[in-house]
Amino acid sequence: MFDLARQGGAQALGRNADGIAVGAPADLLVLDGDNPYLDAAKGDRILDRWIFSGLDRPVRDVMIGGVWRIRDGRHDSDDEIDRAFRSVLARLAAN
Repeated sequence: MFDLARQGGAQALGRNADGIAVGAPADLLVLDGDNPYLDAAKGDRILDRWIFSGLDRPVRDVMIGGVWRIRDGRHDSDDEIDRAFRSVLARLAAN
């Protein structure tokens, strides 16, 4: 199921989904190996726990196009994103 979702996502983006290759854009996701629930799993069960468990912040790092966007669970713009989100919530609550 994961492979089909990955291939479908790549197709929707007009990208090749053949995996890691020289010259291909580096899109990587690093799961948090310190999470005991993920750490206790082996093989495909790691993937199952990541996708279906509802873990809080199971992803540690994300690279898109060769650039790290998320490091140690934080985006460079997290503070700005949080302020904007709080502003939207305040406007919604006022209505």
